[in-house]
Amino acid sequence: MSILDKKHRIYPYYKDGRFYNNCHEKKPAYILPTLNMLVEWYFCRRHKKDINITSWIKKNDPIERSDDFAITWIGHSSFLIQIGNMNILTDPIFGNLTPLFKRLAPPGIDIEQLPNIDFILISHNHPDHMDSYTLKSLKSNNKINNAKILVPINDKKWFISRGFNPDNVIENTWWDRRNFFGHTKNSINYDDIEFIFLPAYHWSQRGIFDYNKSLWGSWMISCKGLNIYFAGDTGYSGHFHSIQQEFDNIDIAIMPISPCEPHEWMKDSHVNAEEAGQGFIDLKAKHFIPMHWGTYFFGIDNFFLPYNRLTNWWQKQNFGDQKQLHVLKFGERYYVDSLVNKIPEKIYREISI
Repeated sequence: MSILDKKHRIYPYYKDGRFYNNCHEKKPAYILPTLNMLVEWYFCRRHKKDINITSWIKKNDPIERSDDFAITWIGHSSFLIQIGNMNILTDPIFGNLTPLFKRLAPPGIDIEQLPNIDFILISHNHPDHMDSYTLKSLKSNNKINNAKILVPINDKKWFISRGFNPDNVIENTWWDRRNFFGHTKNSINYDDIEFIFLPAYHWSQRGIFDYNKSLWGSWMISCKGLNIYFAGDTGYSGHFHSIQQEFDNIDIAIMPISPCEPHEWMKDSHVNAEEAGQGFIDLKAKHFIPMHWGTYFFGIDNFFLPYNRLTNWWQKQNFGDQKQLHVLKFGERYYVDSLVNKIPEKIYREISI
């Protein structure tokens, strides 16, 4: 479908200075998130001593650049995506969420080991996706001196108030397209790349009174003929169909799979593992990479629940070789080409740090 035909597009509803997923939303969810956080803390404390996740840590030495698509899971929704010799960081958080909500596993890449970052994608302003400590650390470590930071509308002022260069912070609303053209530097060729900010079914808030004052969303990365979808945080809704109609081909979908339970509490904000799978089907994507699981305790999930439910769901589908699931470990770097198959024998051009 041509993008000139925009009938499939959906837009946020805006009223009295606040964004909503649709015109039927009325009441800000102040109480429920607070209850959820208390439940998370209780079950985090209860289950933390019962699990051993060392087998889920697989750190690779970072690479400086990659021409081919390479993705490394740092944890939660934080990935280092490398393609076209550009480095992209998504929803960065490298430490504990709060003193009560600590990481279950260390970040897959130490923040000091990160290569220089060219782009940061922010899906929304929740602290586990737009972490103040991490972003200030990246700034002080000179990892993002010239990085473009792509954020939802009304989040730019947060960065400016913390000393970020306003020229490098770019606000977006759904369906905005940002093109950056390639160049050559130090004998390395950088490809053209495009970022498209897309719908998600979620909400935003950092303080007491700023509920939904800024937007939320998901991202498509288009480079070297690949379309890579980063879903951000989202409940299940028709936006997956809407996005699919914008793109003839989606190669990779990076999808949140938790919290799964309690579903009645979470369903308007978060897909569970099975709903993430349905969203993947709606998108007609080829490769599924799960995220937003295993790093912190959310809801009443234990560490393995989202993974087990996703793999059980996947085994019941009749995908054959047409679609592939890639469950990354913390720090694991993975390569996917534009075809359906994983090709581990391919020799990739990497520049070691």
